[in-house]
Parts: sequence; structure tokens; C-alpha cells
Amino acid sequence: MKESGSRGPLVSVPDAERFAALAREIFASGTLTNNGPLVRELEARLADYLEVDHLVLTSSGTLALQVAYRALGLTGEVITSPFSWTTTVSSLSWVGLRPTFADVEGRSFNLDPRGIEAQVSADTSAILAVHSFGNPCDIEAIEAIAARHRLRTVYDAAHGFGSRYRGRGVMSFGDASVLSLHATKLFHCVEGGAVILRDAAACERARLAVNTGSSPDGTVRALGTNGRLSELHAAVGLCLLDNIDGTLRRRKLQAIELRAQLERSSAVQLQALNPAADVNHAYFPIVLPDSETREVLARVLAAAGFTARRYFPHPLNRLPFLSTPQPAMPMAESLASRILCLTLRPEAALDEVRELGNLVCQACPKERTAARTARG
Repeated sequence: MKESGSRGPLVSVPDAERFAALAREIFASGTLTNNGPLVRELEARLADYLEVDHLVLTSSGTLALQVAYRALGLTGEVITSPFSWTTTVSSLSWVGLRPTFADVEGRSFNLDPRGIEAQVSADTSAILAVHSFGNPCDIEAIEAIAARHRLRTVYDAAHGFGSRYRGRGVMSFGDASVLSLHATKLFHCVEGGAVILRDAAACERARLAVNTGSSPDGTVRALGTNGRLSELHAAVGLCLLDNIDGTLRRRKLQAIELRAQLERSSAVQLQALNPAADVNHAYFPIVLPDSETREVLARVLAAAGFTARRYFPHPLNRLPFLSTPQPAMPMAESLASRILCLTLRPEAALDEVRELGNLVCQACPKERTAARTARG
């Protein structure tokens, strides 16, 4: 699906003149990659903005997950969510870890802590939780379970840039948090990712892993891969980071307006946001009564020039590459069959947001009743 349409770009685009100036610097220096000065600057600025001490940029969010697993020395089984993007699980399988699943909670779409403990076995080394659509999961409950069983905690925070939890940046929790910097995100580098680690030793292992296992002088010290971010990608990130607070403010206003519009329809279930969090509103998922309603709505929106996506269409416990059959995950499977993500353009005016909300309500016209107001 294209990232632009008749209404304008669906992704954040850097200022052309600012990017061109940085590109000229890059070409004049001759340093295009290999941990260049713009990558180092972006790492430092991101660590400061996200309130973390140890951050390593990578070439993708998927690679960042894999690096996090190796930096933490994970083995055996990892308990994770069946409701996420495919790479949450494929990244585990790719490095030889065995995903096992606990179902999600139907209102928040996040891993349900009540189902985690039953999945812990002698081979479990970690819990991999997802901040679904930037909505922080129940961090205290997950950390408590991990502490009882001496497990590592990794947070797939691909959607979580700018979200905060109990006054702290959400990236500051866990043994590791992983960020995607793909172009579909509010903040991005076109392609890229970052791994944030709790301790300095794990960060050093991650930095070696991303740089083919080599130290800056070229000495190979560990097994690694080429996971480096280029200077051109870092330049995009630096441009967008200059204006990120404004981007987050606009998205919050858009989301508040759209939620107000959609609360008129009892046919639309909204994601319940964590009350202890300041959510970034990176995505706007809705759940419809059935898959037929979802498909009808998607066609209505497309005809009006709005883009909607099926995030996440495949329950991860049903992925074909898993080595062993997985049990049913009723809530994740139900959500996957009925969910639709509405797309908010970064520069959309509130009138456009209201138009979107009205279209959804017209296609799903049942009025919300007092008995159902708590649903979203």
C-alpha cells in the first residue's frame, strides 16, 4: 500500500532544505556509513529525548530485536504476544529461540499478565511484551512475574516512541526495549531501529553485534552482523527529531477528536488506553463487530480517499514457520479478524479528522447506549 494519496503524505517527511544541507555535509565528508558523525549525534539526541542511558541504532527494528536477544543471552523459550506484527515472533525463531504464547487482553490489546505465569517452564528465559499501537502494557505486573521466575524482560516498543508510563519514557523499562524507525512510525529514519539496554555491558555487546562483531579498530571480538544505520538515514532522523514535539502534539489533538467522534457508534470498539500512561497515539485501531463490517468500512473509506490497514491480520500463534503447533489464542484471533487501523495524516486538520469520524459512524450507524459506554 502506498504511503501517500490524494490528501497528502501519510508519513512524516523531513524538511527538504534541512535534509539537503545534511546530505551535502555527508557527501563532502565522504563518510556514508560505519558509525559516522550523524549516527553518533542521533544516538546521543535520542538517548537524551527518551531518557535512557544505553542506546544503539540499528538498520531495522527487526534487527534490533535480534540484537537485544543476543546481548541478553536469551535461550530456550520466550513468552510473547500472539497479537503483534509478524517480526515480533519471526525475530525469535530466526535466532533459534522458541516462542510460546499467552493471550492478550481484549480492551488494551496487550499481553494479559493473568495468562503469562501458566506458560513459564524450566526452559523459559524471558518475557517479550508488546506496547500495542504505542499503548504501554501492564509493566508492573509483567516485571513482577519476571522477578518471581528470574526471567528477563524485553519490550517490543516498535510503536512506542514518545509514550510515557508513570512519568517515565516507556523505553526506560525492562532489560531491553526495542524501537522501530520505519517510515510508518511518527518518528523514523525511513528504515532503522534502536535497541535500548538497561546495563552498559549488554549495550557494549549490542554495539559489537551491530558492527560485525568488531571494535572501532577493526578487531573482531564477537559474533556479529552488519546492522549499521547509514548517515543518510540518520540525517532523516535528525530532521524529524527537530520537530518531534509538535508532531506528537498534533497527533494527540487528532486522536482526541477522532475518539470523540467514534464514541457515537456502539459498533466501534476503541482501544482502552493505559490510565497510567501518556500515549503517543501513533496508530488509531478500531475493532468492528465482524470481518464483513470491517471490509465494508475499508471500502467506504478508500472511496473517500482515506487509508485504513488491517493491523495485525495474522494471529502469531498460527504462523506457518513455527516448529510446533500452538494452542488457540481466542482473544488475539478474534481481534485479528475484526481490527482496522485508521490512518491519520501528520498534517491533517481537525476538519479532516471529523470527516473521517463521520464516515466511520455512517458506515457503522448503531447508536452507543449507556450500557456500552465503558466498552472503549
